[in-house]
Amino acid sequence: MLKTTLPESLGAFIHDPKNPIYNYTLGARYEEQGQLAAAISYYLRSAEFSLDPLLSYEALIRVALCTEKQGDRNFHTKTILLRAISFMPTRPEAVYHLSRSFEITKEWLECYTWACMGETLQEPTVKLFSDVGYPGSYGFTYHRAISAWWIGQADESIHYLRVLYKRTDMADYFYQSVFQNIINIQGTPKHPIIITSEDAPNLRAQFPGAGQIERNYSQCGQDMFVLMMTKGMEQGRFLEIGCDHPTKFSNTFLLESQFRWEGISIDVDVMKIDEFRKTRKSIVINADATKIDYSTILEHSKYDYLQIDCEPALNSFIALQRIPFHDHRFAVITFEHDHYVDRNTQIQSSAQKYLESFGYVLVVNNIAEDRYSAFEDWYVHPELVDPELVKRMKCISPDTKKADDYILNRI
Repeated sequence: MLKTTLPESLGAFIHDPKNPIYNYTLGARYEEQGQLAAAISYYLRSAEFSLDPLLSYEALIRVALCTEKQGDRNFHTKTILLRAISFMPTRPEAVYHLSRSFEITKEWLECYTWACMGETLQEPTVKLFSDVGYPGSYGFTYHRAISAWWIGQADESIHYLRVLYKRTDMADYFYQSVFQNIINIQGTPKHPIIITSEDAPNLRAQFPGAGQIERNYSQCGQDMFVLMMTKGMEQGRFLEIGCDHPTKFSNTFLLESQFRWEGISIDVDVMKIDEFRKTRKSIVINADATKIDYSTILEHSKYDYLQIDCEPALNSFIALQRIPFHDHRFAVITFEHDHYVDRNTQIQSSAQKYLESFGYVLVVNNIAEDRYSAFEDWYVHPELVDPELVKRMKCISPDTKKADDYILNRI
């Protein structure tokens, strides 16, 4: 649509007052000057006279944006947006603004519902004449994250805020809002799934010593999974890539402290390494896991546990590829792929294919600390683990598995 001055738009309108494009253009000129009542009247005429549903759709969105600017007209704004949706129900722009209008009025269930509906819509290939303030599909994710918190879906809210925080294509307003909301609801700290001695009778697989474990330490029960798959092995060996804190969220502290395991722990953060040396008995190495020659540090042909947990997930995959699997085997492997924030990188599927090429079997996929944030897959080597135990523990599906539901045999 050609850019015209207000006098030019008025002249065209006078010569053809029922022309929907002339009415739309005149409405746009009045909106630019802040004359919103006049703008609304011409946008409405454009929607009424047009035989093109896309033009009617856009004109009504502009009416809604004008009524929103006028203030205290929320009911009218929502009604107009609903009418716009009726013209083009498969386009996302009006649905986004309807969800946003419910956010403004703090009608959280309605905001959540329309945001979820909007996420199912495809991005349009035909552009509108003007910028109606639709940011893209992440706008729906944003509204879903915000509204989920207020309707009691805290885990879901935190999950989608984290997903958004990892994006690099958001407008600054959304990024700052996401960041502040994460701080406000404390979505960034991890919340460990704690298994205690009281849970021992409900474990998916029993093992000696389970009833004496006061609590585990890993984020999502990785230490319990290792003990189940190794039947409570004592004096096992591990290679821990990305060890981080010596006890907090540690996958190996329980193994070392209560089951007398020993091993090698690696982290790139020198401060974490210093703290590790003060607390732990295992060998600890300060190095970039993506550059180590692992053949120089692995002394045994068989290890009982391999952890790979680097940031970002691409580094986990690079580290995985550096392990000399031809010469060294691992009974159990936990691999962090962060699929919930890296859906387009195919790291999860690439790691699965890579490990399968060395004979490893995926036992459970899409492990998470909640019901949304699938971040890890767990494997075993079938020649080093009881095959009947593998059958009992196997749980493969596209669904996200909350770790305690899996470990305590609730799925």
